[in-house]
Parts: sequence; structure tokens; C-alpha cells
Amino acid sequence: MMKQFLLFCLLLRCTWEAQAQNLHAVYEYIPSAVATFHEHVYFEGGVKTAILDSVPVNAHTEKGGNIDNEVSSSFSMVLNTGINYRRIVVQKNNEKELIETRSLKETNYLVTDNFPELIWNTNYTDTDTLGKYICHKATATYRGTTLIAYYTNDIPVSAGPYKFGGLPGLIVLLYNESASPNYWTLKEVSYPYKEHIPVNENYILSLPKLSLEEYVKKDEAWAEEQMRIMESKMPAVGGVTTERQKVRGTVEQVYEWEQVDK
Repeated sequence: MMKQFLLFCLLLRCTWEAQAQNLHAVYEYIPSAVATFHEHVYFEGGVKTAILDSVPVNAHTEKGGNIDNEVSSSFSMVLNTGINYRRIVVQKNNEKELIETRSLKETNYLVTDNFPELIWNTNYTDTDTLGKYICHKATATYRGTTLIAYYTNDIPVSAGPYKFGGLPGLIVLLYNESASPNYWTLKEVSYPYKEHIPVNENYILSLPKLSLEEYVKKDEAWAEEQMRIMESKMPAVGGVTTERQKVRGTVEQVYEWEQVDK
């Protein structure tokens, strides 16, 4: 009887510890000065799911309005309807490959990314208080840029926004060094989290599949085509030629296959 009781207590403790690791965090994502999004990050059973709203958040709501309520009502929409499919990243601990949804020319795709290992430098003694959390600094090199992250040991979950994590605690603030940096700031957190993750896995896995390299090349070729069409409709200026440089507004500046090709 005593053995059965101890076994029951052990199972109960394991279940509690597993649930205690479950988390739901809401980040404010700012990719540029003219757009702000909300990103919902879920962590459960060693799997991180990040959901980026496809509709920008209006930062200047009318008096009495509530941004969180607006996002909540939008967030409850069925995820597999409409052209503007929410971008979703699914990442498992200790697995290099992750999957994400992306859209191109009104078609949704399941994109596979052989995510490079992030080697964080946490050898910083300075701390900062962000909101109610004492945060520690960390940096890492990532696809042609440097990431700067501030994480808190108060929430010992190795997660963060978008494709980032791997630190001793939850990432509270993250941005990259760039002329046009991307910013993620933690706004809300539920820990432990006991609700379900609102993702239709069957729909995601049924999408046509592309590698990240295939998707990026298709996407940028389409963007270049649209730019040429637009330029062809503009009046020509005699003696003036325009040479464009590839500038990515995302946190990914240089991909692995581009480094190999050089």
C-alpha cells in the first residue's frame, strides 16, 4: 500500500511539474515604425508554438478602446480560413528542423527550416529591470545579424518569440542589430498555462510543402517581378538608371545557402 501511495505521489509530482512548464506568452512585435503585431507563444511538452497575427494592431485606438480585447476577438477566429493565414512556427526542443506556415500569392505553405544552432553568449554581469522582471543580457549571431536578448530566471522556461529560445529563462525583450531592427517585447504571460493551443495541426500538415530556401527564392522572385511591373508603369527619366540592392526588412539578413554560394 505504501509503495502504491509513493508511486501515486511520484506520478502526481511529475504531472504537476510537466504542467508547470506549460506557458502562454504574448509579445508585441514591431518589424518597422509603421506596423505592430501581437505574437502568441505557447510552450508545452518541450514544443514551442508561435503564432503571429496577420493583421497589424492599431496602436492608436479610440478612447475607451482596448487593444487586448480586439486581439482576443481576432485571435479566436478559425485559423484555416481566409487568404491572410496567420504565420505559425512549431519548434521542438533538441530538434534542429522546425516548421512554419507562410503565404505566397494567396497560397499557404508548410515551410521546413533547418534552423541554425544559436550559441548564446550569457557572459554579461549587468542586469536590467523590464516591467516586473529582473533580466539578464545575452547575445548571439544569427543569419547575418546580432541578436540582443534579455531573459528572466523568474520564469525558468527556455522559450521566446518567433524562432528564438534556448536561454535559462523566458525572453522578455529581443531585438537585432540592424538599420531597421525588429523588436519583440513581452506584454503578458500565463505560467503555468492550462488551456489548449488554438492550432489546427491537421490543416497545417496538409499544406503544400517547401524548404525555406525554395520559399525565399520564390517569394523574392515574385517581389522582384512586382517591382518591375510597377516601374514599367512609371514615366521614364532620361539618362537615369536605377540599381536596386537586396535589403531584407526581416531579422534574417543572410541565409546559409547564400553564404555557401559566395
